[in-house]
Amino acid sequence: MKKMNIRAVLFLLPGMLLSCNVFGPVDPLAPAISKLEIVAIRRTEITVSGSINKPDFENDRQEKKSGEIIEYGLVYGTNQNLNMESGRVVKLGTTGTLPITIQNQNISGLVANTQYYVAIYARNEGGGMAYSEIVNVKTVDQPGIFTSKVSVKVTMPGGSYYDLDEGKLVPKGDAQADISVDIFTISGRGTVLAIAATDGAIFKNLGIIDFNAITYLGLLNTTGYSPDGVSVIMNANAANTVIAFKTKSGRYGKWRLESLTGSELTMSLVSYEN
Repeated sequence: MKKMNIRAVLFLLPGMLLSCNVFGPVDPLAPAISKLEIVAIRRTEITVSGSINKPDFENDRQEKKSGEIIEYGLVYGTNQNLNMESGRVVKLGTTGTLPITIQNQNISGLVANTQYYVAIYARNEGGGMAYSEIVNVKTVDQPGIFTSKVSVKVTMPGGSYYDLDEGKLVPKGDAQADISVDIFTISGRGTVLAIAATDGAIFKNLGIIDFNAITYLGLLNTTGYSPDGVSVIMNANAANTVIAFKTKSGRYGKWRLESLTGSELTMSLVSYEN
């Protein structure tokens, strides 16, 4: 009889242990985060993508204990020992159902030519906190060229409007117009090209200088930008007058006025990425 009882206990023991495991306490898991992808690097801004995914839960109870995401975003800084206490935080959301996709998210206000460390972070209801792999990236010293035009001829009837970002004429009232351009004749002086800023653009007449020698940093360090108008008498002495500008979109650039025949203005233009 005693042998039978021992056999019964041994038979029931695995089931009893399994039952204890099912009803025993479970620990929440932290979110699983993909590797951060650097999409673009600029002078004062970087763009990143990534995703926050479900961890490998052992059972439904552990998934429930972990709960939903209650905060997620990006953390960055110049210290490679990066965390939310030592870095700057870009909070992207306070709730979310996994998976969560972070697509082409910008981090702006950075310093040019500087090493930064960036990671995704996420926290769930169960208190689980996770960071992605930390990625290091260096902002560039000078931005790339957004638009470049060399000695193009543009017909500018009176009251033309011009987009300095794209280097093209736009209709009156167009939201992208940076300047208005008017052409008229002053007796005894010649043909005048009158330039006025529209809604936010600023510029400065640099006079007749070497257009190709003007760098982005030179434009950035130029003082005296103003929304006030510029008038240039277009003759042989004024050929290759250069105007520095900053568009309403925040792009710096340089604009060379080469010649004016009737209403046809020949010009070169370079605008830089933000």
